[in-house]
Amino acid sequence: MTDKVFFMPFDPRRPEFVYAQFEYGATKGGIDKNQIQIDHELAKGHRAISVWWQPGKKNPFLAGLSDGQIYIRGHGMPGYKSIEGGRGGERVDYDEVVDRLLQSGLRKTFAGKIKCYSCHSAEFGDTAGSMDREQVGTPFAQLVADELYARGVRNCTVFGYWGAIDSFVKDGSEGRHKYVRVKKVVDGRMQQVEYGRASEARYQFVGRPRPKKPGLLQRLFR
Repeated sequence: MTDKVFFMPFDPRRPEFVYAQFEYGATKGGIDKNQIQIDHELAKGHRAISVWWQPGKKNPFLAGLSDGQIYIRGHGMPGYKSIEGGRGGERVDYDEVVDRLLQSGLRKTFAGKIKCYSCHSAEFGDTAGSMDREQVGTPFAQLVADELYARGVRNCTVFGYWGAIDSFVKDGSEGRHKYVRVKKVVDGRMQQVEYGRASEARYQFVGRPRPKKPGLLQRLFR
């Protein structure tokens, strides 16, 4: 049995929070993407829950994890430093995501997997000519891995995903799984079509120590 947490790092005090609630929860007849996936995991014999960040509060289930899997949910783009809580929702930078994960109870000794489960989280972005402050070029998953390393969380493995990935399990060529989607012209129309399972587009990222700032003497004698 594997414990799984679907972590929602979005601020309930912000007006845009309703977009995350509608897409990932059941608020006002929402899509309830998390529950669809949770039901699938429970049917496979795993324990799975959604954990929504709450300011100043730890989640007992998350705080009790020493192993297992944590999925960071949200929409992403190649080389963006932030993820979005539902279309039009709050954008949260990687360092704030890690901060909210720790506030929610993540142990520094956690030795499981942290999956940046958002589209393009393993992809570099082309910043040439870009005026978007969110686009920094480095994959979101790498930024998260580096931030975790800097915060002393060094026993876990961090993963990102290539391409556009399904938010929850869907029927496909290999059965009921989450799939990667790519754009392709079908019958004269541009559509998103299946391009293999999401697990096949998953890549591991290793946290790197931050460069040390030069000391006073180094700065003087450059």
